[in-house]
Amino acid sequence: MATAATGTLVVGTELAGTYKLLSITGQLAAASDTITLTEATHGITTIDGVVGSLQGGLTANLSFMQVSHSGLVITIVTKKADGTTSASAFTSAIVNLLVLGH
Repeated sequence: MATAATGTLVVGTELAGTYKLLSITGQLAAASDTITLTEATHGITTIDGVVGSLQGGLTANLSFMQVSHSGLVITIVTKKADGTTSASAFTSAIVNLLVLGH
């Protein structure tokens, strides 16, 4: 795996109780990349859900992404247009994530 993507906290919003909604952007560096959140930077200790989208860089060599999480690590997997081959172009691929956590 290449050097992990760097997530930048754009907005942190507190909801009722202890829940927070975070908007995070990051530059992709590989077909499978990670963004690690921390309590000190992002203000959460648990991720409850993640929704992601790609901004820019969409071509036949980078068509879509899948997002999952475990602990405070978000994993982003990108694929080519065929849906099975790992993506191979990341020059202008920015990932936008909406994270619900507490």
